[in-house]
Amino acid sequence: MKAIAKIIGLILTFSLSGLMLNGQTVDEIIKKHIEAHGGMKNWDAVQSMKITGNFTSFSETNPFTEIKSRPGNYYASYHLGQHKVVDGKIGDLIWKIDPWFDMSFPRKATEVEANVIIQKAEFCTPFLNYKERGFKVELKGKEVVDGIECFKLELTRDNGQQETWFLNTKTYLEYMSKSMWSDFAEPAPAESIYEDFRKVGEVLTPFHIERVFSIRYRVTEIEKVELNGKIDPGIFRLPLSDEMKKLNAFEGEWNVVFDVLNRRGSWQNVDSTTSVVKYVENKNMLQETISYTNYFSIEKLTSWTFNSETGNYRMVMFNDFYSNTDVYQGTFSGDSLIFENTQISYGQENEKKSARKYIYSNISPKGFLLEVADSNDGGENWRVSQKFTYSRRID
Repeated sequence: MKAIAKIIGLILTFSLSGLMLNGQTVDEIIKKHIEAHGGMKNWDAVQSMKITGNFTSFSETNPFTEIKSRPGNYYASYHLGQHKVVDGKIGDLIWKIDPWFDMSFPRKATEVEANVIIQKAEFCTPFLNYKERGFKVELKGKEVVDGIECFKLELTRDNGQQETWFLNTKTYLEYMSKSMWSDFAEPAPAESIYEDFRKVGEVLTPFHIERVFSIRYRVTEIEKVELNGKIDPGIFRLPLSDEMKKLNAFEGEWNVVFDVLNRRGSWQNVDSTTSVVKYVENKNMLQETISYTNYFSIEKLTSWTFNSETGNYRMVMFNDFYSNTDVYQGTFSGDSLIFENTQISYGQENEKKSARKYIYSNISPKGFLLEVADSNDGGENWRVSQKFTYSRRID
């Protein structure tokens, strides 16, 4: 029993040594760390940060901009060599525009890239409100780094990512951190050095950061930090591609007049209804919901996207009456957007298959015209049989 008690005592001793160093617990060290940065109260008052300066990569120095906003939103525009890269985060969505991958359009970040953006989105350091965010911290003793005695803290984020931070034992400010970084979407261990701390308002932040990972060397030199300025929340959202921006005029609420071509060859008004067209949140997709009567009640859900590989627009239309989906491809020219399905195969063996065309014309912020045309000879001849006239609703 005495041997067991002795072992338990040794375990408790070593456990406590991990939580306390020279009478200081992890929480006490972190409290002093936050106080050194300006204090919890002052950081809680910071709702947004705009950071500008110069960023050096591949031996080239270019201006950069970083914008941070609670709760955890992030935007950055910087250069990696000759290419401009953009990072973004809003809620759980983390995205990038990175021409190094021969992609000029925005895309969701990989897990490795997302981990880096999460780190960069921190207002102060990850120790700010760390418990409330589900992070865990262990004190691993002291270590001398570049001649500076530091507290060594191991932090585990709520996503499982681990980082090691070295806090100066005299100033309680961070001197170095070790974490996983991204080298062209491949994981790479990185060391970051923080220097030139300056006061901005009532808080303190480093103005010089050097980072080494893989064979890369990055330098961030901050020139200006603006607190609580006016921030457009839209900057954090996944941006529309240039092609999808061309469809901006479609977005909104519309009054719609529906006409059909009757047997006598004249146009007859059948119904008046409404339509809602809007971009799907954080996606390069425009979507319309419309219900109308053409003898029977019909509801359609239509989505527009752009296929960068083929260089044309795609339209997917779900018809609730028939419970089926049709696919069309199209082009945008001037004030017209034309979709047809002559190039879409539905398994029809006959060469002269039936086809349909949707012609959006006279497109402006005030309204547009949609004509629906059909063909029975594979698109050689068309006959317009339906018209939808859209005018913007003004309440």
